[in-house]
Amino acid sequence: MEYDIPAAQYDAQLTSNPYDVLARAAFRDLVVRYVPGGSTLLDFGCGTGLDALQYAQQGYRVLAYDTSPGMMAGLERRCAPSIVSGEVIPYSMDYQRFLDNFPQWPAPHAVVSNFAVLNLIADLEPLFDAFARHLAPPGWVIFSVLNPIHWSKVRMPEWWRGLLKTRSGSRIFSTQPHTSYLHFLPGLLRVAPHFRLVGRANAGKLVRYDSVIPSRERLWWGRQAGVEPLQRALWHSPAYKLLGHFLFLVLRRDR
Repeated sequence: MEYDIPAAQYDAQLTSNPYDVLARAAFRDLVVRYVPGGSTLLDFGCGTGLDALQYAQQGYRVLAYDTSPGMMAGLERRCAPSIVSGEVIPYSMDYQRFLDNFPQWPAPHAVVSNFAVLNLIADLEPLFDAFARHLAPPGWVIFSVLNPIHWSKVRMPEWWRGLLKTRSGSRIFSTQPHTSYLHFLPGLLRVAPHFRLVGRANAGKLVRYDSVIPSRERLWWGRQAGVEPLQRALWHSPAYKLLGHFLFLVLRRDR
């Protein structure tokens, strides 16, 4: 897991696209819906603290983890008052040390990881195992990954060739500016056996969230009036799974 670019450049990338802004807001809203206020969150791959600051302001205690010194410096500037007050606790170490020596923080009630941080990791099983062992009950993991079946990927011959070559469920998607991997939903659930799927969302021009259990609740974010009629119809059909660059998953520890 390696991702180190100038903090100002990172912030510009994630705040200039209105659909990214929508995705960030919807993701945070999902966290608030499932994780009670006052809980401790582990913001895994916290970047420059765009989310960590918001969580702290909403009454969460945030354990902010990232491997990148540049990102952590940005977080420390953005969240300086919250760090002083203890609402945000920054922590940085390399990824393998994180797995081997899970930080001796207060046990988090939930792990949150936004904007495809997990796509930087090829094998997620050790990570989910660490989460399962260290989360306080009941233990939530809420994260976003690149949508591996987005229409823009499925239409590429390289996508199909990679699918035929790979049996593990994840494969290299990009090597520039950093190596990233596509993770398919069945593979994600397979490497997280201690967790069960509670709900999923696709995030693009709209964000559609479908609860798996118990109520099969559906939530929407975004202005549907600004979406073309054909796309709006697709978002209301099973084909919505091909839409949205990001896939959000809400998992709860099952045992």
